[in-house]
Amino acid sequence: MSNTDITYSFDVVKDLSDAELYQRLFECWGITNGKIEVWGELTTNAEGNWAGIKKSRMTSDSQYIEYPLVGKRDLQSGAFLSPLIAKGILGEDKSAMISCELSLASSSLRNKKNNPFLLAVKGETIERLVELPLIDKEDLLGSEGGTLLRETLYSLQLKLLKDDLEHEARLLAQSLDTKKLNINSEIKQLDESLNSHAEKLEQTRLKAESLQSRNLELESTNFAINRAVAEKQAELTSLLDQYKQTEIEMAKKIEKLKSYISEKAVFLKDFEFIDEDDFDSFIFEVTKSRGTEDMISFSGILDGDYKQAVSYIQAYLEKQHILYPRHIIENYLTLIRSNDLIILAGDSGSGKTSLVQSFAKAVGGVSKIIPVKPNWTSSEDLLGYYNPLEKKYLATPFLEALIEAQQNPEVPYFICLDEMNLARVEYYFADFLSKLEDRENTPEIQLYSDDESAHVLSELKAVVAIISGAREKYSQDGLVDFVKLMQDEAVNTEMKRAFGFSDKDSLIKYHGDIRRMLVGIISTPSTIKIPANVRIIGAINIDETTHYLSPKILDRAHIMKFKSPLLTDWDEIFAEIDTYDFDDVSKPLFMEVEELGERAPYPSFKRDDDFCQLFVELNKEFFSPLDVEFGMRTIRQGLNYLELFSELNSSHEQAINNFIIHKVLPKFTFDGNKQSGNFNKLDLLEKVLLPKLEELITEHESVSSEFSSVEGLRAIIENAKSNDGVVNYWA
Repeated sequence: MSNTDITYSFDVVKDLSDAELYQRLFECWGITNGKIEVWGELTTNAEGNWAGIKKSRMTSDSQYIEYPLVGKRDLQSGAFLSPLIAKGILGEDKSAMISCELSLASSSLRNKKNNPFLLAVKGETIERLVELPLIDKEDLLGSEGGTLLRETLYSLQLKLLKDDLEHEARLLAQSLDTKKLNINSEIKQLDESLNSHAEKLEQTRLKAESLQSRNLELESTNFAINRAVAEKQAELTSLLDQYKQTEIEMAKKIEKLKSYISEKAVFLKDFEFIDEDDFDSFIFEVTKSRGTEDMISFSGILDGDYKQAVSYIQAYLEKQHILYPRHIIENYLTLIRSNDLIILAGDSGSGKTSLVQSFAKAVGGVSKIIPVKPNWTSSEDLLGYYNPLEKKYLATPFLEALIEAQQNPEVPYFICLDEMNLARVEYYFADFLSKLEDRENTPEIQLYSDDESAHVLSELKAVVAIISGAREKYSQDGLVDFVKLMQDEAVNTEMKRAFGFSDKDSLIKYHGDIRRMLVGIISTPSTIKIPANVRIIGAINIDETTHYLSPKILDRAHIMKFKSPLLTDWDEIFAEIDTYDFDDVSKPLFMEVEELGERAPYPSFKRDDDFCQLFVELNKEFFSPLDVEFGMRTIRQGLNYLELFSELNSSHEQAINNFIIHKVLPKFTFDGNKQSGNFNKLDLLEKVLLPKLEELITEHESVSSEFSSVEGLRAIIENAKSNDGVVNYWA
């Protein structure tokens, strides 16, 4: 027989072993076979991140059971089950009646809930019910031991419904009593508040009398101020009229300047100093629009919903036979919107550059894969340099990609430095990364001195004047081809005289030199702003041929680590895509450049913010003792990431988990044998930080190991143990 009236205080049972806890439950609930077998309703929450069995009854007698713990008799609110297992059982249903066996939840979850008796569903014992169980046969016998009376399913359901209503009525009565006490307390507080307000009103009345006299003084002062304002407005109106007149005069000057440039551009084209495309760029304002006819509008069709955008991109890529779990696309899109440097880390063939290319295609953008060379040692290897002998700038593929992006401002450009760590990143990329740190203004890069372009233009101006003078002197207006002009002996001789050339010097060669210099100035400006439509991504492998990333790089970048695609659960990806409701996913998704994220200052650090408090605490207790750099910039980057990620996924825990993977674990490279306080560093990771993460990320057991910060830290610890205590995230 069960005795559901038995309860224990927390202090009595908190230190009991699991065997002792089971024994107490068996005694309270009259269990003799050593199994807690129940039946009830399996359900999940709306977000899909919790599942469990509610309104549990014993299969032996269909009686409700409660935890025998003072203040924690809440078993009916649900015993936890992995949402993935629940999804497999429910299918498309929202709930179902099941029978199953319960067992004690994990010790970390019991500690978190302050309930040593906390139970969870054993997934392998679940059976879906087609009819509800009958109550024990002893209750079905007549008083004289007559024939067994079997209740019909309908009558039993009525009985169970009555039990449910009685149980809910008891809970409602308890809730009403509590509310009554709260209301009485609030009434008392309100009385006290009213008395306080009465005193304040009297004080306010006295102040009002004082202010009334001051108002008279203010009225006279306001009159004087209004008169002064009227005078200033008159002055301002006069200044605006003068400005408008100046603006008109400036417009006329600009028109004259345009006319002059147009005239010279025609001359330069006629004499083959510039080609047709360069001519058009001088004369016309060339704007390149983005063709969106064969694309799906993010703001129109998907209503600007980033969760829907992730679903569409994943389904679109699957249509192209490219498979990525939803989590990777959520994470990557969030990082793209952050405008921070993204570094994709993993073995060769793990899908790093494929993600850059396929995502760019999915949003109608352009991907540029720039291979890094092992001999890169300075920013010149990345951006090129000005050659004073040739008087032109020698551009690199990276710079050409930036210039192309600048010429197509409506198209997203994803520039990937492939095998980024073949050379030391801090040697060739540090200056560029410093420019990217500017979140207030558009970063600008000085490629070469403005004086260099001024020298070229000065020399060109002299050449134009000499050619024009020679042509006019010998009345050769009909000759507009440079080669034909040079074939005229009189003109040729005059031009050599003007240039100071000898008979051995070649005007044709000089013409070619001028043309190359001019094309260099036109195609490569002395400064370039990093366009708003550009995202910089790095792809790295970690092996004996590559360099580790320095703390300066890690502090400013987000690390996404990849595993081999052969280890991916493809069935899970297909199952995710099957839940989406899209009629056609054959077209790319059109997203404006602004919808892919804008460069803006990071959110401010706030001491009362939960995230800020958490990482200040982690820094004090763990990162600083481990000699791991973790500063204010990183926390503000985290605030920005959390804000953007919330638009794609509502799980706050998942966002923190991702941030730890991006910004914390990659910095774990140190000697774990060194002492730090009462622990050596490796013990501090295993015995203190790991339990802290398990408590912080409560759903880590249901997260794939690839995307779990808890599993990532465990792997680091195990690798260190087999490597003489050397902690290395990248090993």
